Amino acid sequence: MLTLACRQSTVNSISWTKLIRLHHRAHQQVETWRSRRRQLGTLSRLDDRMLADIGLTREQQIAACSKLFWLTQP
Repeated sequence: MLTLACRQSTVNSISWTKLIRLHHRAHQQVETWRSRRRQLGTLSRLDDRMLADIGLTREQQIAACSKLFWLTQP
């Protein structure tokens, strides 16, 4: 005789408070990434005069703009 056993997957309960906190943190992270992407986009469009005004060289601009926005540290 063949007996099949089916394991029920357990679902861990999570409180609404934890779920809301997790959602809030995820939203904050996405907003941080959007801000970084905008800043890098703006930086990439600066000309040499504007770069000199903020104390950056073209090489520093290229290096900063080549970084991935989700890995860039503030």
